[in-house]
Amino acid sequence: MATPHDLRRAWLGGYRRSDVATALARGDIDRERLQLELDAVTQRANAMQVEIRELHARIDALRQSETSLTRSLDEMRQRREQMDRESRHRAQELVLEAEERAAMLKTEGLRQVGQLQGQVEQLLGMRAGLTQAMQRLSEDLAAAMARLAAAPATAIDYKAEDQLSRWDTQR
Repeated sequence: MATPHDLRRAWLGGYRRSDVATALARGDIDRERLQLELDAVTQRANAMQVEIRELHARIDALRQSETSLTRSLDEMRQRREQMDRESRHRAQELVLEAEERAAMLKTEGLRQVGQLQGQVEQLLGMRAGLTQAMQRLSEDLAAAMARLAAAPATAIDYKAEDQLSRWDTQR
């Protein structure tokens, strides 16, 4: 814009018309340029306001999404912890059941071993008894054979039953 120093003085006082008209034209041009700049800045400000609102909306949506994800994550953690507790509990139950079953099997095995041991001892006792009976029988047979060998070689005068009873009495 023109300043009073740019305007030249007229002869009759005041300023020259052409200088004033030029100064007014420059002022109009400057005002229009400033108005255009103001309009452009206003449009940019409005666009920025719209962008700011959109960004705020995106931030709000992201916060809601974050809240939802955090809630879901917390629920998943709780479910995982619950599953961990349940699996540990089930594992403990299985171990206890296995230990009980093992103890029961061990007890049953020991009982059966005891029974087998008793049966083996019975069999060994029976074997010893049989061995003694066989030895006595063998001794009885040897004695009977010795008596037969010492007896005279004559015809048998006695019946077989009488001979058996005679052998019984000689014992």
